[in-house]
Amino acid sequence: MRKGFWIAFWAVLAAVIWREAVLSARLRNARVNGLSRVSPFYARFSWDYGAGARPQSVIFDLDLGGGAAGSVTTDGEATEAEVPLGSPAAGPYRITATATYRTLGVAHTRVYHFAVRG
Repeated sequence: MRKGFWIAFWAVLAAVIWREAVLSARLRNARVNGLSRVSPFYARFSWDYGAGARPQSVIFDLDLGGGAAGSVTTDGEATEAEVPLGSPAAGPYRITATATYRTLGVAHTRVYHFAVRG
């Protein structure tokens, strides 16, 4: 009975460590929350993360149609940002996120694409 308990305990602990330290958190639900319709033009957007270790940094490239585009770099703890735009947004909106993770000392990059209706 005791041996089974300890085996289960260590298995659960290993699974939790794997999930939080080794598994990369997936970037999810990127969405445009607000747009400035008068100069200066800007877009507010937000996103979520799945389970796992968050990225070291994330570069967001926004293409909001009509020549409106912008980019911003955030750290892995941020879940919202504001991006200055060169012109007013006309839709459809596309968000490309490039996340850089460090897992066990090794850096790797994942690219996410989101199509958002305007």
